Amino acid sequence: MSNKAYKKYRKHNKVFSLSEELRQAVDEMLLDTSITYQDISNYLKEQGQAVSKSTIGRYALETKQLAHRLLETQARVQELVKVAKYNQDDEGLTEAALQISVHKLSERIALIEEELDDLPPEAAIDLMIKLARAKAYKDKTYAALKSEHERAYKKFKASVYGELQEHPELVEKLVQIADETMGKLYEK
Repeated sequence: MSNKAYKKYRKHNKVFSLSEELRQAVDEMLLDTSITYQDISNYLKEQGQAVSKSTIGRYALETKQLAHRLLETQARVQELVKVAKYNQDDEGLTEAALQISVHKLSERIALIEEELDDLPPEAAIDLMIKLARAKAYKDKTYAALKSEHERAYKKFKASVYGELQEHPELVEKLVQIADETMGKLYEK
């Protein structure tokens, strides 16, 4: 193991620890594009708070990203509520909720991407092993599900042929519909 010191990220920007009054002043200054981060840093120094311009810049970015994420989440929840009002089907609601969850998880992964660069090798290897196991489990589950679908489909075709021998055109139409349904099932 290397003696490299790994960077530890702060959970909160230093600006968040300022008094409510000072933080509001910083927020107001950030809205005025003529005021630079250095100007804000100098103002805070005058107030007895040493906060660098880069910390101010990170705070501005963090609060902007947070506001953007909150607006996006509100819009998604509103869409989910609309779906709930118009469709009373649980499958549609579940799919919408899953899409929101996947989107939020993707955002989280993107935000920690920089932290992954400094991840200790042991932790990176452990993470890769866990991801490989999760993929293997997903593949195994999908293969088992596909096998069950194929068995059910063969049983369906045998039943249709057995029951409707005297109506070959009807059998062919039902088999065609079943084939299309199976094709759509595996398109997802």
